[in-house]
Amino acid sequence: MNNSQRGALAALLIVIVVIAALAPAGIGFLFAQRNQRLEETERLNLFADATLRRAEDLTRHLLGALGEIGQVSAAPCSRPYLTELRRIALAHAQVRDAGAYDQDGHWQCSSLLGAVSVGALDGVTGGLMLPPPDWRSRDGMLAWYGLARLPGGKASLVMGRNGFYIAADPALYVDSHGAPAAPVDGVAVINTEVSRVIASAPAADAAATAAVLAVYRTAPPVRDCSPYVVRRSASMPLAVVVSAPHQPWRQRVRTLPWGWLLGGVAAGLLVAGWAAYFILRRLSPRGQLSDAVRRHQFIVAYQPIVELATRRCVGAEALVRWKYHDRIVRPDDFIPLAENRGLIQAITDQVLDTVLLELGDFLRRYREYYVSVNLSAPDLTTHRFLDVLGPAIARQGVRPGQIRIEATERGFLDAEAAKDVISAFRHAGHAVYLDDFGTGYSSLSHLQNFRVDGLKIDKSFVDTVGQDAASSSVASHIVDMAATLEVQVIAEGIEREEQAAYLHARGAQFGQGWLFSPPLTAAEFIRYAGRTRGA
Repeated sequence: MNNSQRGALAALLIVIVVIAALAPAGIGFLFAQRNQRLEETERLNLFADATLRRAEDLTRHLLGALGEIGQVSAAPCSRPYLTELRRIALAHAQVRDAGAYDQDGHWQCSSLLGAVSVGALDGVTGGLMLPPPDWRSRDGMLAWYGLARLPGGKASLVMGRNGFYIAADPALYVDSHGAPAAPVDGVAVINTEVSRVIASAPAADAAATAAVLAVYRTAPPVRDCSPYVVRRSASMPLAVVVSAPHQPWRQRVRTLPWGWLLGGVAAGLLVAGWAAYFILRRLSPRGQLSDAVRRHQFIVAYQPIVELATRRCVGAEALVRWKYHDRIVRPDDFIPLAENRGLIQAITDQVLDTVLLELGDFLRRYREYYVSVNLSAPDLTTHRFLDVLGPAIARQGVRPGQIRIEATERGFLDAEAAKDVISAFRHAGHAVYLDDFGTGYSSLSHLQNFRVDGLKIDKSFVDTVGQDAASSSVASHIVDMAATLEVQVIAEGIEREEQAAYLHARGAQFGQGWLFSPPLTAAEFIRYAGRTRGA
C-alpha cells in the first residue's frame, strides 16, 4: 500500500470514526428533544383538562344563577326583585352582577346599582342599550363576551334570558388557581359554535388561538408534540386552547433531559471505539489477509516441471498468489502471516479448488500430467486436507496420482504425526515430495523417518552449480543420495543451461525454473504442455 493510499485510508478512518461518534450523540439529542416535547405536551394536556373542567363547572354555576333569577316572582326592578338579585349574587361567588333589561335591550336595573334612570350612566337619552349578543343558543340563551359598560367598568361575561342577566369576570375561566402546574404561554376558552374567545390569559394571542381552534375543527393534527393542546367539551359549546411557552434555544437546552444526551454520547464513544478497532484491524495485514480469504482473492500460477532428458513437460507446481487490488503479492510476503494467523489451511483449500477448476478437464484428458500442491504444517499433522482432497478429485474424475503433495521441513515439527499423514497420502495414491531439501538442519534425519517419493533440491544449491563455492557440490550429493534411496529428484530454480546439463549428468530426472518457463496461467500452461508433448 503506497503513501497516498494510506493517507486516503487514514482520512476515511477519521471520517468514519467521527460519524460513528457523532451519530449516536445526535440521535440521543433528538430523543432528548422529543422526550422533552412529550413531557411538555403531557403537562399541557393535564393543564388543558383541568381548565376545561373548571370552565364547564363555571358555566354550570352561571347557568344555575341565571335559572334562579328566572324563578323570582317579583316585578322586574322592584325592591323585592332587587333584593332577590342581591341574594342570588351573594350566593354565587362567580356572579359579579345581576339585573334586567327590557325587550328592546335597554338596561333597566342592577343588583349593584339598583334601578337605572334614563341616561344615568352615559348621558344618552334612553340609557344603556345592550349590543346584539355574541351568541344565541337554540333555547334562547344569550351571551355577550367582553361587555365593558356594566357596573365597575370592567369587561364582563354576560349571560341573559327573557329580560334578565348575570355578569361574571371572564378571567375566572382562565384562572389557573387549583390547576396542575404547567409552563403555559397562554390559555383561552372559546365558544366553538361562533369561534369567539370567551376569556384568555394575558399572554395568549386571542386571534391566533381562534385560528388554531379553526384548524382543529377542520383537520385535527396527529402530531404528538404540537405546541398547542385543545380540549373540547362534550356537553357544552366550549373549548380550551393551551399553548406551550416560547423558550429561547439556550433555555430549552438547559432543560433537556440530559440522560438521553449523555447516553447518546456514551454510545457514540463506544461505537467510535468499535469502528476504529474494526477499521484498523481490517487495514492491518492480518485483516487484509482475512478479507482476501473471505473474498477468494487468491490465484494460482503454474510452474512447469520438465523431464531434463527430453525437456518434455510432465506437470506443474501450483504456486499461490494473492491478487490484491491491481498487484500480485508473492507467497513470501503473506504465507508466514497466514501460517501464524491460522489462515493457511483455508488458502490451501482455495488453491486445490482453483487447480481442479482450471485444470480439471486437462488432467482428465491427459492422465500422464500432474500438479503438485504445497502443504503447510497443520495439514501435515492431521488428515484434514486428505479428507478434503479425496472427495474433490473424485467429483472431478482426476486420478489420485495426478495431485501430488509437497511438504517442507516446517511441517515436520511433530514428526510422528507427519509420518502418519505422509503415509496416508501415499497410501491414497498421492506422491509426496520433500520440498527445499537440504535447507533444514534435520533434512537427513527426515529421510530415515519418512517414506517419500522424491526430493526437491532447493534453488540456493542449484545457483552454485558451476561456481567455485563451498556449496557447489551439494546438489550432486543430494542426487546421489536420492539414487541410493531410489526416489526421484526435482531441481528447483534452474535458470542456466549449464545448470540443467550438470544436474542431468549427475542423475537428476526433473527440473523447473525460468530456463524452461516462468510461472504460467492455466491456459498458458496447457499451451506450454502441448508444445513440449512431442519433444
